[in-house]
Formats: sequence, structure tokens, C-alpha cells
Amino acid sequence: MIMEKILFVSVPQWYPMNPYLAGAVLTAQVKNAGYEARSLDMNVRFFNDILTKENVLSSANTALMKLERVKHLAAEYGSRLNEFQSFPPEIRTGLLRLRDISAFFSKEGADSLVKEIAEKIEDAVAVHKDKERFYIPELLFKAKETVDDALRIISLAYAPTRILIDNYIADPAVDYSYENVKRQCYDSDINMFISYFEEHFDFDALKEYAVVGISVADLSQLVPAMTLGRLIKERTQVKVSFGGNYVYKIINDIKKQPEFFDLFCDYITVGDGETAAVSLAEFINGKIPVNEVYSLVWKNENGDIVTNETAPLLKMDELTVPDFSDYDFSLYFSPDTVIPVQFGKGCYWGKCAFCDFYTGQQKFDIKGVLHAADEVEELCKKYNVKHFAFVDECVPPLFYDRFATEIKKRGLKIHFYSFARFDKGFTREVLQNLHSAGAEYFSWGYEAESPRLLELMNKGIDPEIRSRILKDSYEIGMWNQCTFLLGYPTETPEELQATIDVIRNRELIHSCTPSNFALKKNAILGSEPESVGLSNITTKGDFHISFNYDSEGISMEEVKKNRLSFEQQFLVDTADTLWSLGFTDTDHMLLYIAHYGRDYVKDYRLPFKKKYNF
Repeated sequence: MIMEKILFVSVPQWYPMNPYLAGAVLTAQVKNAGYEARSLDMNVRFFNDILTKENVLSSANTALMKLERVKHLAAEYGSRLNEFQSFPPEIRTGLLRLRDISAFFSKEGADSLVKEIAEKIEDAVAVHKDKERFYIPELLFKAKETVDDALRIISLAYAPTRILIDNYIADPAVDYSYENVKRQCYDSDINMFISYFEEHFDFDALKEYAVVGISVADLSQLVPAMTLGRLIKERTQVKVSFGGNYVYKIINDIKKQPEFFDLFCDYITVGDGETAAVSLAEFINGKIPVNEVYSLVWKNENGDIVTNETAPLLKMDELTVPDFSDYDFSLYFSPDTVIPVQFGKGCYWGKCAFCDFYTGQQKFDIKGVLHAADEVEELCKKYNVKHFAFVDECVPPLFYDRFATEIKKRGLKIHFYSFARFDKGFTREVLQNLHSAGAEYFSWGYEAESPRLLELMNKGIDPEIRSRILKDSYEIGMWNQCTFLLGYPTETPEELQATIDVIRNRELIHSCTPSNFALKKNAILGSEPESVGLSNITTKGDFHISFNYDSEGISMEEVKKNRLSFEQQFLVDTADTLWSLGFTDTDHMLLYIAHYGRDYVKDYRLPFKKKYNF
């Protein structure tokens, strides 16, 4: 009997520095249950395929041709830009295209810049992968600038959409309503993924699979995922299944669009996918009917949207080791592979008012220390790696302390980073134990300086303990990365400035990730926005996970303006440092700290100022 197989695909846009975990986890679970599955990372292939000399030059030429097509809009609508929102969507898109392409090519030396970037781009990609040149800061950061410039030029061919190393910005002229997202999935004029998948995705190879599973972890992957799903359904008989945390967060809105299951996918797996993926494999191999596939949302023959029984609670200790055997590590934009590992699901605190990480996940559960250590040891040996990203939202300090002890007991020489909350259990002794076991840094949820705001957020953080942890971590030689949430409802200008002052004082905090407050559909605060003075709540589109709002404190527009203004100035002020903001370079920071040590990375100053495409 021929066994039916599943192909798990990671789509753009996601960080191409190192492999993404979902496909490896699901492939391993299906294989462990006795069925066949493989993984394909189209995201990393995408960045390798588009960052070429030929593509930079052809994209610039395409952009100039498209500019000619929209120049007439300046005369017709230029004097009425105050009416912009009342224009038809295609006119708004055209005006933004006119703005973006004109802004680039009107600058002196634009043509020369295109040629220069085209000549440098392939070597810049190579620097990211070179075990010697990557660790020369001047070469790496010039290569990063070249990649950013190349992506900017490539994006112009599809303006006003834009691809960055850390984001895909869909058409900003419209919101994320179903109809607007759907339109983009068919419009090759603004959707770069249509031509990309048509040229680079092997649809003929799908004949050996019964189902293609596509994971959507973030908004940046939504349009690419829907585009690929549409093309697979139109060109093959293979079934398409969507999964991932982002899809779960908008599943109720998807259910209101039965057409979605005709155009873009056949099934959606909601929540944790490890058990559901095995159940799906059982279905395609004739073991169970479709209505018994756990956590499946699908459209039946009557046109009704059916939601199957939710999968039983996942026991983390029953999971097998992620399977990265289908991944070509040489494609990633890092010379040394950083393997992602997840020890638990959910958050052991799980009370932060603004957070929606827990959405679609079960109650908190974590692997046993021996299981976790076994997994890391097996990955080290099987793939010859020593760098890890432990991607859990939150791991208790007691677990980490025991894990560190077990790692040292086994003599494993690893380097890792993870996310953590300022829990009093992270004593100096625990942090020292972790650092001696290979912990190079934690990304701590600092959020705000104001104790009042921390209480509103329900962070459960004692500011004095927070300060003590950062001081202890620094003194034992660890790098401190912190996340900040600017513009929280009712935040005063003085409170905002206090937080900014903390970020600017880099004595204890070496890198940071500042972000705007967002009112999310599935957050605790989403059910009681009036408690923090939010009103006039309006949607950004049914396929977007956050809302527009008015605030008694700082308005949404002020929040964006303040953060962007601060962030840009902060980047300019720290433009000779290796890292000050750590959005996408978390893996690269780990590699540098592991290679050179914390103080080298902290104190190093480039002989030039990094430039930014604001």
C-alpha cells in the first residue's frame, strides 16, 4: 500500500537567518506516528532567489516602467490629496506607487546606486554565510546595508508593497478586510509572490503529496500564504491546509467567508498542530474520516463551515525531537546554524493585559528537564550544531536552573538565548549557573519604567527585582536585551520619557526592541478597553489582529510618531555600535557574543556610521 504524504511549507516573509521551527516539529510528529512527511523552507529560498544582481537591475527597470503608467495621477489627483481616503483603492495604490518610486529615483545618483547595489548584492549575501567574513564587523554591517538597499530597490517594482528582511508590508492603501486581501492575492502588479511562486515553486513535484500544510505565524506571511494556497489549488489536485498562530487569531473572521475554502485552502488546523497533524495524516491515509480530524475547520459538501473536535491537551513530554533533515543549512543567512527549540507551550504567568501570545495554545505545559536536555544533545550530535534559540514565551527559572545543571553534567558546550520575565527566581546564582551552561543573553520583558503602567499591564513585575536581575546579569557577563512597549493607554509624556531615558542609558541594557502598544482582538484588554480609557474601537480589517482606537492619553498617531521619532534618533545616535536595536538580529547577536564575548560586542565601535532606510 502506498502511503500518502504531507509537505509542510514555510512561506515568506520570515527571518532568513536560520530555520523556522514549525515544519521541523510537525514533520517529526507525523513521522514518529508512522506516516510520511517532509519540510520545505520557501522563505529562505525566496531571499536567496531574489537577492541577485539580475533581479536588482530588472526590478529597477520595472519600477521605472510602472512609474510612467502612474505619472498622470499627479495631475489628476495631486491637488486633492486631502481627499485621499475617498479615492477608489486602485487610485490610492497608484498614488502611493507614484510617491515611492519618484522619491527614490528623484534623488541624485539613484541610477548609480542601483548599479552599485546590483554589483555588490551577491557578495553581501555571501558575507552573511562566510565563517570568516561574517565575524569581521565592518564587512558584516556593510553587507547588511547592501541587503537592505537591494530589498528596497526590488520592492519598487511592486510599490507600494514592500519586502524587508524583517517584514512584508502589503498594500498600505487599503485595510486588511477580506476583499482587500483577496484582491492582492490576484494582483501581480503589487504582489511579488505571484510571479515568484510561478517561477520558483515546483508544482509538478506536489504529485507525490496528498496535502500541503502552510504555516502562517505572522501578518507578514498572510498574503504570501494565501497566494501560494491559491496557486496550488488552481494548478494541482493537492489539498491545502493552513495552520499557525496567526490563522488561529483570525479564524472566526475566516469562517464568515466560506469562499476562502474554495479559493485559498481546503482545511485549517487551529491551535497547537502537533496532534492535529498526526490526525490529518491518519485521514489522508484512510484511517479516519475527515470529521474526526482533530482541530480541523473545513467546508462540507453542503457548503457549511465545520469545526471539528479540539485536539486533546498536548503533553510536551510526548513530543519527539524536531526533524531538520530536509533543511539545507547553507542557504541561511548565518555561517553557524542557530537551531530553534521549544521546551513548553503557553506562558506560566499568562496574565499580561496586552498580550495575545497564548491565543490558540493550551494551558501551560513544559517538557521534563531530562527530556529537554536529551533533545538538545541529540540536535547537537545529529546536525553538528552548538547554537540554540529557546523560543518559549516564558520558561520558569527553576526549570532553567535544573536544565543548566544537566547541560553541564553532560559536558555539552552550547550557546543559547531565550525569552524570560523578571521573575524573582532568577537569582544571581541561577543566572550564573545558566551563563556557565551557555546562556549568552535573555530577552527580558521590561515594557515600561512606570510602576503605574506595569500595574495596568498586569505584568506582575517588581521594579526593584527587575533592576537587581539586570545588574546581576550584567555583572556575571551576560548581554541584556529588553523589550519595551511605548504608548500604553493613559501613558503620560513624562512616563514615556522615563522609559526612553532607560533605553538611552545603555549601561545595563545593551539592546532593545521598542514597539507600539496595539489593542489586539484576542488580548485580555480587548474585552475591557474602557478600563484604560480606550474608545471608538474600529477594525483594521477582519484579517488584522488589532484595532484602531481613541485614547484619553496619547492617540494612536501620536504613539506611532513618538516611537518612530525616538527610534530613528536612537539609531542615529548609536550608528557606530554593533547592535542597539535587536529586532531581527537576535541570532546574529548570539553568534557574535558566543564568538567574541559580551564586552567585545558591547564596546566595539565601527569606523563608520550605519545608514538606515527610514
